Amino acid sequence: MTHEERLTHYAANLRWDALPDAARDAVSALLIDTAGVMLAGLKSPECRNLLAQYTHWGGAQESSVAGSKARIPAPSAAYLGGVLAHWWEWDDTHDDSAVHASAVIFPTLLAVAEAAGKDEGPDAGREFVAAAAAAFDIACQIGATLVPHYHDGVMATGVPGQIGAAAGAARLLGLDEDGIMSAMGIAAEQAGLSRQPLADRVNGKNILCGLAAGQAAHSAYNAQAGIKGSASFLSGVYGLNNLFGEGKADFDEGLARLGSEFSVVSTSIKPYPSCRSTHPGLDLTFDMMAEDPGLPEQVEKVEVRTSQIVFDLCGRPFEPGNDPRVAAQFSIPYTQSVALTRRAISLSDFDPANVVSDEAIINKTRHVTVQPWQEEHPGATWWWPHRVSLYLRDGSVRERNIEALRGSRARPFLPDEQEAKLNEAGKDALDSAQLQALSNNARQVGDLGVAPVTRLLRAAQIVH
Repeated sequence: MTHEERLTHYAANLRWDALPDAARDAVSALLIDTAGVMLAGLKSPECRNLLAQYTHWGGAQESSVAGSKARIPAPSAAYLGGVLAHWWEWDDTHDDSAVHASAVIFPTLLAVAEAAGKDEGPDAGREFVAAAAAAFDIACQIGATLVPHYHDGVMATGVPGQIGAAAGAARLLGLDEDGIMSAMGIAAEQAGLSRQPLADRVNGKNILCGLAAGQAAHSAYNAQAGIKGSASFLSGVYGLNNLFGEGKADFDEGLARLGSEFSVVSTSIKPYPSCRSTHPGLDLTFDMMAEDPGLPEQVEKVEVRTSQIVFDLCGRPFEPGNDPRVAAQFSIPYTQSVALTRRAISLSDFDPANVVSDEAIINKTRHVTVQPWQEEHPGATWWWPHRVSLYLRDGSVRERNIEALRGSRARPFLPDEQEAKLNEAGKDALDSAQLQALSNNARQVGDLGVAPVTRLLRAAQIVH
């Protein structure tokens, strides 16, 4: 059996009954988180402009999108959902693969399930959970296998994200194994999203998960129409391994845990609305502040030591540039300065007007330096080792090294933390009772289906 055949068989045959409680619960938790960050996306005028444009274009009244009572074609709904989910950099991350899985998979599967009339009741709900779990495994396990070999400039989500989502969508459409294989093959034809918008610090970066979700939906519908995708999309001469892995990726090892370790369980919920690479330092600073509440007033300068990858992404001196939101979300100096000044990180800290208006924080960024590690560390990852050193006015130094990332499996979000995030993300779009209902409905998705979730997303309204 080829690697592609193995993934196809897995996507077609994973069942609710085969999922451990931890995997079922993780699908619900990640669905709650994704719904919340989609609601937060509605606070952006750019996202509202996109929503208005797509609903104006109209089309088949198939699928819901947050913030509108209109229904639109499923691929359009998938695209918009992915944009909303990824807009504030608050969507989850599978740390081993760097894939933003939920921001691609859930918008795609929600749109396709509703369009197919498979969104309500226990049969539909359990099929959705199983399809989502399989989609996560395909996306994240392909991603984790390829990511050590990626060339610079490729967004990790843009290679396997739409392949997993396409497999899940094809399953929800009722396609057989040949159809699911074709959906993945068609999605692989489109693999690879450029990180140049991030290098330029422009908000075009935040539509990338939407592009992947839209591609996934289109891929599934193309397969349904009889279009044949490559059956060697991983291993072929122009397959993903050769295109993105220099032929060095070991899929025998990379897929060895398929069906025994579920990627939904190891996907991290993000506590802060900023690039995941800023999170190790934020965790360390907040932990030191929790032990000594008076610490911020004593800090004279900050030094962060991290990997070369994180340094290149978020370690340069802070400049607001032409898009202050994106610049701030991808800046260790800025996020450290906010943490020490405001003792918390919230969505409002990345509002462009707030970023440029607080001169005290901008000045404080000049006292935060980031340095990459020079020596080798066996077993090092993008987030480990990572150290924050706080130099105090009395000449002493407070210092801590990262051991586990908040929101990860090793340091998971507690239920009350997840509810607090949902309330902050969605408070301007739904009232507290609606947000509680959204959470409850997502936790019961296996019994209720996704229709109760999409109905609440449709009810969201931002007053502006």
